[in-house]
Amino acid sequence: MDLLKGGTGKPLLFLHGISGLEWTPFLERLSTEHTVIAPCTPGFGESTGIELLDDVMDVVFFYLDLLDELNLYDLPLIGHSIGGMFAAELAAAQPDRFSHVVLASPFGLWDDTNPVTDLFVVSRTELASCLYANPENKEAVAVATAPEARMTEVDPDTEDGKATINYLVERAKSMSTAAKYLWPIPNRGLKKRLHRVQQPGLVIWGESDGIIPPSYAHRFTTQMENATANIVSDAAHMVIDEQPDHVADLIESLLSN
Repeated sequence: MDLLKGGTGKPLLFLHGISGLEWTPFLERLSTEHTVIAPCTPGFGESTGIELLDDVMDVVFFYLDLLDELNLYDLPLIGHSIGGMFAAELAAAQPDRFSHVVLASPFGLWDDTNPVTDLFVVSRTELASCLYANPENKEAVAVATAPEARMTEVDPDTEDGKATINYLVERAKSMSTAAKYLWPIPNRGLKKRLHRVQQPGLVIWGESDGIIPPSYAHRFTTQMENATANIVSDAAHMVIDEQPDHVADLIESLLSN
């Protein structure tokens, strides 16, 4: 499996979101105080083995086996998006293993009156506006203008053509993997287990999140006995990428107590 590691200090586990794993400015910032350990969930990137995982609980035990192998205990756990759902399940399964829990825009709960957006059917333009508060930033533009629309222009013998094809393959893999755990709705019974997440916790949400409404922050913290919520302005679902320094500051404040 792919695993990114960097920084100095006590270890910290980060579980990535639906867009996959990259070493971002957010992780770089965290690595100034911690050794960041960021595994790539099977089915994303070059990590293989998704055919061995049938459901969310299989992912949880995959990660617990990994942590056993790495001999990691008593460490902070941070998860974003689908990784936030996995993080909540991990913390519920082995609460003594993690010192703190941070969930950023996590999937996992469901409210019929305020449903989560089906990210598998929205248009690319709509998806970009759901993910990013500023539709003009380069990441949002990249999502909105994904190369599917230009496939007839792609030459597989050129470097740009190869990059486009690789992008499409990786995106298809990522969306297929995410769908396995989130479709048709991202409700796999987490609500029944969330009360077990009693570590000092923080739930972070982008104020303009168009995938999961910010009202879900309260739904999480009402079940997590020692967690507080923080709604971040000028951010949407990709809050850790849009406001990396601010989110890192919130996390460091939690970990310092």
